[in-house]
Amino acid sequence: MKITFKLYASLSKHLPSDAEDNIVAIEIMPKMSVHDILERYRIPKDDVHLVLLNGVYINPVDRDNAIFSEGDTLALWPPVAGG
Repeated sequence: MKITFKLYASLSKHLPSDAEDNIVAIEIMPKMSVHDILERYRIPKDDVHLVLLNGVYINPVDRDNAIFSEGDTLALWPPVAGG
């Protein structure tokens, strides 16, 4: 199935070369989890803080579950510091 994959800030370096504006369409297997996708793109789990699926926050304990449907959008952000 196809989903839209978005990586922001320091995570964008993990996107495939055909990504535009931090966004790429990727093909995944129906039973893949967020962590499976992180592994596929060699993104360390500790580098990912915020995970949104279609704009809805996914708790860390739910990131090992198969939760995707055709056409979903997965967006990831690293931890952010500021003041």
